[in-house]
Amino acid sequence: MPQKDAEHAAPELALLDAPGSAALTRLSAVETVRARVLLSIEHGLLAPGVRLPRTELIASGLEVSPITARRALESLVEDGVLVRVPGRGGGTFVAEHPPRLHDSSVTAYRADADAVRRLIDQRSLMESAIVHEAARVATAAQCDELDRLIEQSQHAADWHEHHVPDSRFHHLVGEISGLPELPAYLTSYEALLRYFVPYPMDQLEHGRDEHRALVAAFRVHDAEAAVAVTRAHVDALRREMFIALV
Repeated sequence: MPQKDAEHAAPELALLDAPGSAALTRLSAVETVRARVLLSIEHGLLAPGVRLPRTELIASGLEVSPITARRALESLVEDGVLVRVPGRGGGTFVAEHPPRLHDSSVTAYRADADAVRRLIDQRSLMESAIVHEAARVATAAQCDELDRLIEQSQHAADWHEHHVPDSRFHHLVGEISGLPELPAYLTSYEALLRYFVPYPMDQLEHGRDEHRALVAAFRVHDAEAAVAVTRAHVDALRREMFIALV
């Protein structure tokens, strides 16, 4: 590997070798989608009879290809967890009585609970540094763009559609900071994202309120307030992710 490429790859390789990456290295993309859908169903976040979004939206929300999403959904249809209804008004639905599978992909996710907590620790520390710097330098135009992303999330039809502007929000905050450690932060952030499961929209409003509070802190260049908002926002993941669902 050329020296320059090796230097650019170093942060990602270090993070993927660190605690928190185990499931990512042993699960295929299809298995990852299966696990996230199954966990959502198992914990009542996707209720029986609920219609799933279009495959393209699921792919975008879970950051996989449409082909990967389609294969995962087809495998869950074969297992009786999902049902396909043809014709107008049809689509893919959660079965009325989905079987409780002892799925290896879900087992792998659960086995990484401690690793997920470490990823949350990484994100809390790194994101606090990023918002501290972003609060110092953010412009009114950049704050306006962050507000537009919050608005897009507010009007999303479901979690998968919400995820796109939500993820862009965090990327933009990082870009505003201008810190050279941004690639390492994004690697950690995106690794944790792969453990997220789809949530009902009514459970996302508090997170949007925290994003609004963060932008408000940016507008007045209050770095201390920005860090406080971010720590609360990230620490909530310990109570909201699948590691807390019982």
